[in-house]
Amino acid sequence: MSTIYQYLLERKTQLELRMTEAQLRAQAPFEDELNALSLALDALERGGLNPPRRVRAEEPSFAAVAPVRRGRKARSTREMILLVLGKDRVALSASDIALQLARRWARQVPLAAMLVELQALEQEGLARWEGRGWTSAAEPRTESAGDEAAAISA
Repeated sequence: MSTIYQYLLERKTQLELRMTEAQLRAQAPFEDELNALSLALDALERGGLNPPRRVRAEEPSFAAVAPVRRGRKARSTREMILLVLGKDRVALSASDIALQLARRWARQVPLAAMLVELQALEQEGLARWEGRGWTSAAEPRTESAGDEAAAISA
């Protein structure tokens, strides 16, 4: 018999997946048009019909060097997701990952963008879906204390 918590967690995961599927279906016509435009631009560039690009002036060698950035290191969404997944080595849903990004880096990432990034990480072998959440594939997961006690007593 499942608990209310497990039911709600499963329902949350199902809704997240349905939202992602709906967004991917909604994006499909735009992606087709974007691909067609990219192909047309590539053909024009290969045919030599692209407008002349502006030539940038050479920067003087005595120009001041840009100041070094201070503060936190700028991280991509991908890097932050990998840090969150590798932190506790527990399975996390996409919405839980987004919540941790918001808390830790004050970075709001849409759920659909999060799922697209997670799927890309899964294809590269850096993350994996384990049925109840996303985990880091870079390091092996550790067993919980209860599993270790059962393994020792066996």
